[in-house]
Amino acid sequence: MYKIGEGDFMASDKLTCPYCERSFGLDEVENAELWRERAELAAALGACWKLANEYAECFRAEIGARMTIKKRVRILGRVAKLWQGQVFEYKGKKYRIKEAEILKALHTVCSMDKTGFKDDNYLKVVMAKQAERLSEEGLTAKEEAKREKTRGQRSEVRSQQEEEEMTLREWREKEGMQSLGELFGKTKEGGNEL
Repeated sequence: MYKIGEGDFMASDKLTCPYCERSFGLDEVENAELWRERAELAAALGACWKLANEYAECFRAEIGARMTIKKRVRILGRVAKLWQGQVFEYKGKKYRIKEAEILKALHTVCSMDKTGFKDDNYLKVVMAKQAERLSEEGLTAKEEAKREKTRGQRSEVRSQQEEEEMTLREWREKEGMQSLGELFGKTKEGGNEL
């Protein structure tokens, strides 16, 4: 539990630790939280970490310009989401991409030595060329074709079964019987069929 320092909260922006009585600013707390989040992103990105950091550099206004940790964490967060989900959206269309293709796309973008990016669209353009487009259900064209083929086969089997099914009356007529009793050699008294 932290207690707010002397004076107005907004004016001082200081917290005091109840255990060690050390005073520190809210900016330090926020900065420490961002560094913790960055460490979690490093773990989530794994093999992609170095390229993701290099990609974040593309968002600097110019080479060597300063970038806040907040902005870097936001960018790395988007790359981590892509890396873990392997799905992205571009121009209203969904795509699925493999890890190796993400690495390749990041490398391509980073090799361009461009700066001043405002969003991830350049990366998405590069990835869209390598990715598989998904339907609204999240299936690739190949998966949808397979599903439709399976549906067609099921429909065919069902229609064949329906053709093969016949009523008892149809079967009797086909076999040339007047009643089922004829099958067993029996008839009712008075000549009525069973």
